[in-house]
Amino acid sequence: MNKTIVAVIDCPSYAPELVRQAVVSSLAPLGGMERFVRPGMRVLLKPNLLSAHEPERAVTTHPAIVRAVAELVQAAGGTVLIGDSPAGPIENNPAVWRQSGIGQVAEQVGAKQAPFDSVTWKRLNATDYFIARPVLEADLVINLPKLKTHMLSLYTGAVKNLFGVIPGNRKLEVHARAPGIQDFSQALVDVLELVRPRLTIMDAVLGQEGNGPGKSGTPRHYGRVAASEDPVALDAVLSQAMGYRPGQVMHLALAASRGLGVADLEAIQVEGNRRSLDLGRVRLPATHWYLHAPGWVGTLAQRAMRVRPRLAAAACASCGRCVEVCPRHVITMNTLPDFDLEKCVGCFCCAEVCPQGAIEPQRNLLARMIGAGR
Repeated sequence: MNKTIVAVIDCPSYAPELVRQAVVSSLAPLGGMERFVRPGMRVLLKPNLLSAHEPERAVTTHPAIVRAVAELVQAAGGTVLIGDSPAGPIENNPAVWRQSGIGQVAEQVGAKQAPFDSVTWKRLNATDYFIARPVLEADLVINLPKLKTHMLSLYTGAVKNLFGVIPGNRKLEVHARAPGIQDFSQALVDVLELVRPRLTIMDAVLGQEGNGPGKSGTPRHYGRVAASEDPVALDAVLSQAMGYRPGQVMHLALAASRGLGVADLEAIQVEGNRRSLDLGRVRLPATHWYLHAPGWVGTLAQRAMRVRPRLAAAACASCGRCVEVCPRHVITMNTLPDFDLEKCVGCFCCAEVCPQGAIEPQRNLLARMIGAGR
C-alpha cells in the first residue's frame, strides 16, 4: 500500500534563498509545484493571519514563506491570490496585513489580496457554515499554516489554519455553538471537509510553544519547512514531534476517523532528514491536560478543574479587542476588561487576539492540587 508522504526539510532561517530552497525541496517528493499548478489556474494561498503582529512574534505565517510559494506558483503559470480572515471584525484586517508583512509581499510579487467579505452558505452535519467565496471559487487552494501551540485545540497547524476561511465575526458564531473542545474539534473537521486544500506547506522555521497561538505564545526556533497533500498527515507528524501523544489533538483523530486524512504514523512516509523530527522538548500549553481529561472524569469534576482566562492587569492596554471577539459576550469593558468566569466557556478567543499578551490560562485550586493544566 502506498503511504501518504510528508516532507520535512531543514530551513535554519528566513533568508530568501534558504526558504525558496527548502520549499522546493519539500515539494520534490510530491512531484513539484508543476504537479499541482497548471497555466492559467487561479491559486489561493491561505496563510495564518491571526492578528496584527510583526513576523518575529511568530503569530502569523512569515512573509518569506508566502513570497517563495507565490513565486513558484507564478513560475508554473498560475495567478496568485492571497486571502485569510483574521480574528475579530473585518475592519481590523488592514492592520494585520500591514504588520505581518504579507500585504507588502502581495504588492511586490503582483498577487491579488482576496477579501473574505462575501460568503457561500454550506450545510454539513446539520450545521450551517459560511465559507469565504474566494476559497470556493479558486481553482486550487494552497494552505500555508504556522507551527504553533494552541490553548484550546492544543496544536494549530494545517487543519486549524482552515478555520480562517470563515470570515470575521462569523467565527464567533461557530465558537458560540461549539464551546467545548469536542464540539469545536468537530467544527474544525467540518471545515476541512468543506474546503479540502490540495496542498499544504507549513512555516515551521520560527513557531511557538507555550500558550499560543497569539502574543501569549513564546516564539521558538524549529528550523523546518514541511509539505504534504494531506493536511491531517502533516499535522500528525508535526504534532507528535512536538510531544503530543497519538489521538491527543482531538481534531486530527476525528478527521482520520471520518476518512479525511491519515493520522497513523505507520501509514505515513516522512521524506527528508529523519533528524528533522527531533524538535527537542517543547513546552506545551498550560491547558493540555485539562482539555483532554479521560472519559471517566465526570462532568462535575471536569467543571471543578476548569481552566479560564486570567487578565494580567499591568500589561492590559484597555483596547477592548477581547470584548469584540468573545463569542458568549461575557467580557465587559470598564477601566479594564471584566470577565464573567461563571459564563465563560474557555475558548480563549480573548487570549488569541490580545495585542499585549495580557490574557493567560488560570487554573483553580483543585486543578493546581492534582496537577491539571500545568
